[in-house]
Amino acid sequence: MRSQLAARGILQSGTMINENARIVGEQIKAMIEARLDAILEGYELYGIAINDQMAINICDDVIQDMNQLVYNCKCPPFGVSTPSGLESQYPRMVAQAVGLSANLVKTEIDRRRLRTKMERSPITNYYVQGENARVNVNTTDNSLNVVMESKEEFFGTLQQRIESGVPEGDERRKILDALTVLRESHGNPSFAKRYTDFMAAAANHITVIVPFIPALTEMLHKVLK
Repeated sequence: MRSQLAARGILQSGTMINENARIVGEQIKAMIEARLDAILEGYELYGIAINDQMAINICDDVIQDMNQLVYNCKCPPFGVSTPSGLESQYPRMVAQAVGLSANLVKTEIDRRRLRTKMERSPITNYYVQGENARVNVNTTDNSLNVVMESKEEFFGTLQQRIESGVPEGDERRKILDALTVLRESHGNPSFAKRYTDFMAAAANHITVIVPFIPALTEMLHKVLK
């Protein structure tokens, strides 16, 4: 770039300074992204789950390194001397060229956390009386198919999951009450209404009951038929 602009006789122009800042900014961005990727890959490689505080610490460290690299940038001399006023403005120009922020870094960390969690968390589906359709995620069958021969076993397991997955309090009590009514209405026309009531009660903790939904849906279909 210096050779090209020198050939045009504008080596000491603002264009050269902007181009130099852009190139340095791209280098810093590549270094920071590579460092972040190496950190996250290291955690993934050794199976270490990144919690919220760890994510904040990683983000802070990476941004601090980036800011230090930008701060240390010096406007290189162009010809005899650096154009007036650019010495103090140059790091800001480089920072604009880098284009990374704490929010962008945190978003990338959260994206990798979610991807890792989805890859490592098998889906457990519960079915009643031999209904053995399986659910595949991203075309890979990582599900655990559990066949339960009785409604007592199914609803008992669902109750245990709610008791362990929902904090004790009025909300859990409401969900368990709805589950009791749902269990009692199994096989009856009222099951459809009780199913709706149960799903509404458990709406804030849907992830707890997701593995049981295929079986509940099958029960619902049989009642509606």
